[in-house]
Amino acid sequence: MSSYKTEVQNLHYNAATRSFEAMVIMYEGTEATKYPTSLRLPIDSEFSFVSHKLVAQAKKHRSRKANHLVSRTPTGQSKLAHLGDLARQLTDSFGFSSGQRAA
Repeated sequence: MSSYKTEVQNLHYNAATRSFEAMVIMYEGTEATKYPTSLRLPIDSEFSFVSHKLVAQAKKHRSRKANHLVSRTPTGQSKLAHLGDLARQLTDSFGFSSGQRAA
């Protein structure tokens, strides 16, 4: 069994559907997996209860491997690995060689 951390982002109440909606992010190793969740509850529900239920819903999706609306992104240093290539592309596009600098 692997361990992971969870985070609830953008929790809001959708009055049209009478439900709470949020993005639940599960951090595991070097990967963050995002699960869009919604739960029909009364608007006066306690925040801790709602967030707990939304995390439980995301865990259920994770265990069922219901990944059709899931986003995975690297976390930590691996997320920044492409910045060296991006810097080279920018300097090349502005016509700078490795020895030149912008004024």
